This record gives sequence, structure tokens and C-alpha cells, in this order.
Amino acid sequence: MEEAIILQDLESLAAELAIEVLYDNLEESRGGLCRVGGKSRLYINRSLSVAERIQLMVAELSDLPLEGVFLRPRVRELLESNGTSVTGV
Repeated sequence: MEEAIILQDLESLAAELAIEVLYDNLEESRGGLCRVGGKSRLYINRSLSVAERIQLMVAELSDLPLEGVFLRPRVRELLESNGTSVTGV
């Protein structure tokens, strides 16, 4: 599956889980999941490559409850492996 599609699927998953995804210029951080004002936000350094963005999103979203959420098989596989198979997405 193409990286751009996987990234889009992960962004859609985050939205379904009420997590706002924000791309920003983060000086010394890749990004991460946090709560701001009671809302969940996933900050991603916009300088990351698509593969690195996928890896970060998988690492942050893989620990969340995903039962009953439809995911493409490749995306579910990435989440269940916690990104260990992101290389060669």
C-alpha cells in the first residue's frame, strides 16, 4: 500500500478517535500525543518524511483501544506490530 494512503488512513483514524492531528515546526521533537485543554492532539514535526510520520503515528495510536474500528488490513497490521514493520511500507 502506498505511504500516502497509509498516512491518510492514520489521520482518519485519529479523527475518528477525536484526536486532532497538527503538523508544526517542532525544533527538537518529532512530535507526540498530548492533551491540551481536555482535547487530545497529535503533534507531528512537519520536517519528517512520510515514512517517519507514519512511524510516529503508529507508535502513538497503537496503544489506544481500536476494537470495532474499521481499518485496512495493512494499517491494522502496522498498528498491531507497533510500527516494527513500517520499513518498506
